Parts: sequence; C-alpha cells; structure tokens
Amino acid sequence: MHAFSNDDVAHLLRKIALYLQMTDDVFRWRAYEKAANSIESLTEHVTDIYRRGGVTALQDIEGVGEGIAGKIEELLTTGKMTSYEKLKKKVPVDIDSLTAIEGLGPKKILALYKKLKIKNVADLEKAAKTKKIRKLPGFGEKTEQNMLKNIAFHRSSSGRFILGHVLPHITAVEHRLAAIDVVDRCVVAGSVRRRKETVGDADLLVVSSRPERVMDFFVKMPDVVNVIAKGETKSSVKLRSGLNVDVRVVPKKSFGAALNYFTGSKDHNVTLRAIAKARGYKLSEYGLFKGEKLVAGATESDVYRALGLAYVEPELRENQGEIEAARKKTLPHLIDYNDLKGDLQVQTSWTDGTQSISEMALAAQHAGLDYICI
Repeated sequence: MHAFSNDDVAHLLRKIALYLQMTDDVFRWRAYEKAANSIESLTEHVTDIYRRGGVTALQDIEGVGEGIAGKIEELLTTGKMTSYEKLKKKVPVDIDSLTAIEGLGPKKILALYKKLKIKNVADLEKAAKTKKIRKLPGFGEKTEQNMLKNIAFHRSSSGRFILGHVLPHITAVEHRLAAIDVVDRCVVAGSVRRRKETVGDADLLVVSSRPERVMDFFVKMPDVVNVIAKGETKSSVKLRSGLNVDVRVVPKKSFGAALNYFTGSKDHNVTLRAIAKARGYKLSEYGLFKGEKLVAGATESDVYRALGLAYVEPELRENQGEIEAARKKTLPHLIDYNDLKGDLQVQTSWTDGTQSISEMALAAQHAGLDYICI
C-alpha cells in the first residue's frame, strides 16, 4: 500500500480533469473535479477508507463512481495511475510547473493552452514578454506583468515549498515518529517551526534511547522515495512530495539546546552565541557550557533564562530586534488560535489557485470556529 494524502489524490484527479478539459472531454472532466472536491473535504484518510472496505468503500464517497474508484485503487496499490500517464503523453502540458506560478490556476492554464498553446513556464514567459497574454479575454496588461514577476519569484525560490502545501506531510512524519514506542519526544524544527512562508526542507528532532530503531523506521516509511543518507543518529530522505526531511536523535539533556540550534534562524543563533561568549559560556547544539560543566540544555527556556533573556517564540527568531526585546522583557504577545474570536468567512476555489477547502476547514477547526462551505 502506497501512502497518499487526501490532497495528493485530489490534486491528481484535478490534473486529470484539466487534461480532459484540454481534450474537450466535457462530461468526464466534471466527474473527476467532483470526485476531487469530495476527497479533499473528507475527514478520514482515503487510504484508511480503502483499507477498510476496498473499492466498494471508495464508491461510497460522494462523486466517486466505479471507474474513478478503480483508478484510485490503482494509485494506492501501485503508486501510479495509468490513465493519468497516458493523458500526460497525449497533452504535453507541464501542469505542476505552471500551477507553481502564483495566480495561475487550471482555468487560466486551459485558456493559455487553447489560445496560445502554452505548455510550460518557458512558453508562458515568452508569451508574456511579447505581450500576447494581455490580448486574451480575462487577462489584461496587469495580469501579464504580474505573471512575469511571479515567474521571476518562482525561479529565485526554486527548490522551496509553500509551507501550507507541505505542512500536512511534515506533520504526518512527526506523528508517525512520535507514535514509536521507544520515542520520548519528537518536534519539528527549522524554518517550518519558525513558520516561514516557504521552506527548503524539514528538520525533526527526536529523543529516544533506541536511535537505531528510529532510523530504521524513518527510512522505511511508505512515502519515502529516496534514502539520501542513513546514520546511527541522523538520516535524510526525500518524500514523494519532493521535500527532503532530516531526522536527528539527540540526548534528553541536550534537547532544548538542539531544538534552539536547529530551529534557527542563523542570525538569531549567531547573536545568542555572542551573548553566551560575553558571559563566559559556550553555546552549541549540545548545550550551554561553563567550561566542561553543562549549565542548561534540556529545554529552550533554560537556555534563554541562563543568558538573561525571556523565551523567544520561534516565529520571532530572525535577529530583527527580538533579542533586545527579550533582554528588556518587552517581547510582543503572538496571536494564538485560542485568541481568535468570531466568524471566519472565506471565499475559496482551487481553480483560482487559492488554499484548499480542507485546509480552510482545518484552520477554522483549530481556531474553534464554525466553517461553512457554500
């Protein structure tokens, strides 16, 4: 059984729907779009539904008929969908790269393909530079200019992922590792923990007395497509989503110092080490030391306290005044989910390239709000 999230399956079905639109298969593309909407809004994982009742259970999902259920089964059991591969060859449009351009959703991709035969980002950039896009209905000069800006941004941030897109995959890895009986603690670090808009990879720290078991489990997870490195206490893999994930097993006494070090940012860490040095300490991922004696390291709060600082929330650790505020005890209060009071009203559509309905629903649920999709 291959591990695919509901968003993975829905995304693939929507790509099929778009390919079918490009071939003017009006009736079938609507069926795939409807099935994608239903799967995306499920509260149960589609893989669990299939394990429980096979193709029959998949057909109980609204909008999923016998044909689409069979294709989902093929995906879950073989890791690929033959009909999708055939459509890709028939209509050579690079949907993944085009949808990575901000503001470019399936409807616009379809229009660009039908009117200008645009198949990839290079075609898109050429058409925009020669001012052909602005002439199309529904686009205009401003849209064309924004496309060029977004193409440039995409290239400059190549190899990075939008946090909202990969966070479910990272959280799934975190939960799997935390569920191992020899794992005492597992926390996501790095830019993910700082909640940056885009991330290059993901780092997880684990406390365990049996690091070899953690490493064995980690590299054999079903959504791992490539094991980059495997060591005694550190391993790196590439997930099916394309994201690289590193896992490190650290001692309990050093967990806080390691979490602080691997959360970053680099500039924040450099400043902390300078403060430690000025106080006669040495700060590293192993702890805060006075000579050979470990002064602090089990928790991040202990490290900051020993340096005369208030605890700095991960989102603030960019060396942009937060350390001075921590020294003066004037750090701002960050808005938490529990601070949100009221209704959340969002107009969302996948075809406009915005956040998925399921992501919006989860955000509302975490905030304790009602979410109504109309």
